[in-house]
Amino acid sequence: MKKNSIILIICLVFCLTAKSQANKQLSKPEKDFEKFWTTFKDNYAFFQLKGVNWDETYKKYKSQINSKTKETELVKIFGEMVEPLKDGHIIISKGEEILYKVKKPSLFKQEFKGIEKDLWKTSFETLQKNGFSEIKGIGPIVKEENLYYVSRTSDIGFIRISRCFGNLESIFDDKKEIEDTKLMLTLFDSVLSSFAKTKGIIIDIRANGGGHGGEELASRFVLEKILTHYKATRLKGGYENITELKPIYITPNIGVKYANPIVILTNDKTASSAEDFTISLYKQKNVTTIGTNTSGMLSDMFGADLSNKISFTLSNQRYYSIEKTQLEDIGVPVKVEIKNTKKDIQNKIDPVILKAIETLK
Repeated sequence: MKKNSIILIICLVFCLTAKSQANKQLSKPEKDFEKFWTTFKDNYAFFQLKGVNWDETYKKYKSQINSKTKETELVKIFGEMVEPLKDGHIIISKGEEILYKVKKPSLFKQEFKGIEKDLWKTSFETLQKNGFSEIKGIGPIVKEENLYYVSRTSDIGFIRISRCFGNLESIFDDKKEIEDTKLMLTLFDSVLSSFAKTKGIIIDIRANGGGHGGEELASRFVLEKILTHYKATRLKGGYENITELKPIYITPNIGVKYANPIVILTNDKTASSAEDFTISLYKQKNVTTIGTNTSGMLSDMFGADLSNKISFTLSNQRYYSIEKTQLEDIGVPVKVEIKNTKKDIQNKIDPVILKAIETLK
């Protein structure tokens, strides 16, 4: 063996040993910090889009972490690190307790903060003034809201999907998610079956923050297998390193289906799985989207764990339209744009509902 090779091996062993010792010397808070930052570095899909230099973020906050950093302080620092991303899919939790959630800007939320229920009351009153039956709540209740709200005339059905999950615990448990999705679909199919003879349906998913089952719900309205959008997934090795765009198709449901015209109502609080529902259908000829663009928060949630049962999620996918336009922060576009304002409550008329009724008539 050559002398240079021996020297190289000695140096390599020394470096690996030094690195191993350095890792062992890291305290639990420091290890959590390193994992949190590195997981985002390797998986988060939108640093460039959001205008955030993640390497500079490391330099800014690294010195604030030491062996004495308490859990509450660590979570607070993590929150400060990710807040500039303005991505509602970034959540830090402990079990079913949410410790921190990034706030995504919403004009709708800003307009109706504290009075959102008054808008839904206005929407329901608008329906009844136009010949619809009394609103009926169906399914599990979370935060005083049923999963579905249903009404109809002889010709038009109305379904408000308030969220894309039945029970809250299903958000934190994969097994419960499967059971919950089945419950959602069973209830939904029952409603659709009762609307079989209608000439059209209004589906209101304004302010639906997501959950799961969006594509499965949409399959009930699919006429034929179609391309709906493209997806790409973030890869390690560079902040702009992603997979090739994968075409996503949707096929008609094998069981209950509805083939007549539908109107989908959205706004910038229509997010995540509710956007999956919208993007799966908005290009169909029998579908009209009314309101404002969806939130633009479409990625699945990539998760990782830290110590003390703390976990966090992030967005690791990019969604693209059929035309290959990236949709993050843009959202799924509407065909007819109408914004709700506080005046709608004062006037006791929801113009988005009125436009939906006019469209189907």
